[in-house]
Amino acid sequence: MTHPNPPHPQTTLAFDLPFLRARARESQLTDDELTTLTGIPTTDWDPHLTPQTLNSAALLALAHALHTPPESLLRQPDTPHQPPHRSPQHAPHAAILHAALIETGRIHPDDLASALEWDPTRLKRAAATLKTHLHQANSPQRLIHTDTAIHLAAQPGLLTARQLNSLYRTGHTAAALSPGEATTAAHLLHCTAHALPLDLPAEQIPRLTNRRLLAPTGPPAPHPDLLFALGLTASPMTHVPAEQPDTTVSSTAPSGG
Repeated sequence: MTHPNPPHPQTTLAFDLPFLRARARESQLTDDELTTLTGIPTTDWDPHLTPQTLNSAALLALAHALHTPPESLLRQPDTPHQPPHRSPQHAPHAAILHAALIETGRIHPDDLASALEWDPTRLKRAAATLKTHLHQANSPQRLIHTDTAIHLAAQPGLLTARQLNSLYRTGHTAAALSPGEATTAAHLLHCTAHALPLDLPAEQIPRLTNRRLLAPTGPPAPHPDLLFALGLTASPMTHVPAEQPDTTVSSTAPSGG
């Protein structure tokens, strides 16, 4: 007497739809494009998009369009409320950008894109997504993104001027200056003290401003935070200038004879 073969065990994997949709927004894929990739309208994904309804070729095409490995699109359905522990390459681009800015502080967008091995378009998309998320989540942080700088800042009005001054006096720290930055800072202070013309290369100005060595507005001059750190002013800069289109500060160079 023969026995029927036991049924094949059901797979325990399911699509991580929140992650999939977040990747789609960052990649600027439309609902029609997603429907073409999966063969299922996006409005029907919740009940119908499963590893059984999407073949391996379609899964690979979808992952390629979302710029993520195929396995990152799947999760264990028995832990729906636990945030997934993703490796960096599996995390949404906005989350990677958020983490990078927490680690580095103010930085030139080109430098950040290079460090993350992203192209400028991916950085702009991630920045737009992060900016919207911080606004919608009523976060105490906001994203400042211009042509020459990108960084996180506190929402205005949360701290008083007195609190900000106290924080700067007792707990403000910054990354150590590189030898080149220290030399530039000394040169900047010397020229300012003796009313000498500054001959800073124009391409250095955005990075020196990001490092808070050069004042963010006006002609080249020491940043208020640099003067404060040296005890030359009573208080640091306690506000972030409003976002505005990038304008390159012209440097003054000695005229040739």
